[in-house]
This record gives sequence, structure tokens and C-alpha cells, in this order.
Amino acid sequence: MKLQAPLPKLSHAVLAEQPVRIVALGSSSTSGTGASSRDRTYPARLERELRAVWPENDVHVINAGVGGQLARHMLARIDHDVLKHKPQLVMWQTGVNDAVRGVPLDRFKTELREGIAKMRDAGADVALIDQQYYPRFQRIKNGPAYLAAVREVAAEANVPVVQRYRIMQHLIESAQFTAATLLAPDQFHLNDTSYGCLGHLLARSLRSAAQAVAAPAPKIRDAVNTKDEAQM
Repeated sequence: MKLQAPLPKLSHAVLAEQPVRIVALGSSSTSGTGASSRDRTYPARLERELRAVWPENDVHVINAGVGGQLARHMLARIDHDVLKHKPQLVMWQTGVNDAVRGVPLDRFKTELREGIAKMRDAGADVALIDQQYYPRFQRIKNGPAYLAAVREVAAEANVPVVQRYRIMQHLIESAQFTAATLLAPDQFHLNDTSYGCLGHLLARSLRSAAQAVAAPAPKIRDAVNTKDEAQM
């Protein structure tokens, strides 16, 4: 899973072997409802994997998830729950509760824009995590429009979106998993398997993003030589 926008603050910290602080801001699927224990949540899995690949960086992933919250609730606690940690990256998971409760789309998008701007102004990169896939989502009035809203705002701000909905949908529709094996018994929240998958995918994506900054672009001469050698 390649992120479609850069994360310069995180990449700089990794390459400089500085401490890395990532805040996972979100609702119940960040706090870990459906997981069998706190260390089975996606932020916990993400921290373990990043500590293994960046052992010089003193990596901490702070779980700032609060169940049931809307985007406006998370916006209101950015100062206290996010910025006080001075993160280089904030993973912001939001949107499903706003869709379920019918928050007006324009308000939802405005709150996303305000949150992204506030965290960036404080010196953090931001990446969005969109809604989880679950069987009843398509029955929500304007449900797909909330998915599109996350991607629209992200494109405007040039921040990456972790398309969790599409990833989970693909895993189920390709018969690699079923809804029962990816979701908790309530068929809404994630379970240990899907939290683990999300944490693993995010770790790979963040590692790739940092490596992309580290790797210098090839010089024109080098590129030509490589092409010539390939034809020999």
C-alpha cells in the first residue's frame, strides 16, 4: 500500500534518527473496540513493527482513540490529546460515525479541513484513515458520499488517505476473508485480525514513505547508463 502524498516531517525524523512520535487520533476503531486486548489494537501493532524497522528512533505510537466520537469531537481535543505529544505524524481515523449519525457533509468536510490545518500548523504530517467496511454501510443514507468526502478533502490538502474501506472490501470480495473473520461479533467493529492487518499495512507504508525520501533521484546520466546496460 503506497501512500499517495509525502510525509516530510516523519521522514526527516526517521532519517535523522530522532525520536518518532505518531498519534493515532480516532474513534472506537482506533481505541480498539473489538480487540481482545489493548496490545491487539492497530496503534499497538504499528508501534511494534516500526520499532523493529527503526530501532534507532525510539518510536512511540500514542493511542488517542475515543469510542463514538464524530469529527467535531476529535477536532475539539486536538490540542490536549494530540499536539501536546509533539508528533511528526497524526493518523486521523474518522467518518463512519458522522455517516451513521447523518452529520451534514459540508460540515464534516469543513471539520476535516480545520483539523488538518491545525495539526499541520503545529508541525505534524497528517494522514487520514477512512471508514471501515462492514455489511450495513451501503444502507446508510449517503454512505458512499462520506467516503468520497474524505478523499476529496485529502486531495485538496495533499495528504494521504489509507483506504481502509476498499482494503477490507477487497479482502472479503476476493474470498481471502469473510465479514465474520474480519469483524467483531457486532459485525461493525474490527477484530484482532483486521487490526493486525491494518497495523502491518501502515507500518509497511510508512517505512516505504521514509525510504522514498532517503533514496536520491537518479541522475540523467545514470538513468541512461542503466537503460543501456539493460539492453546488453
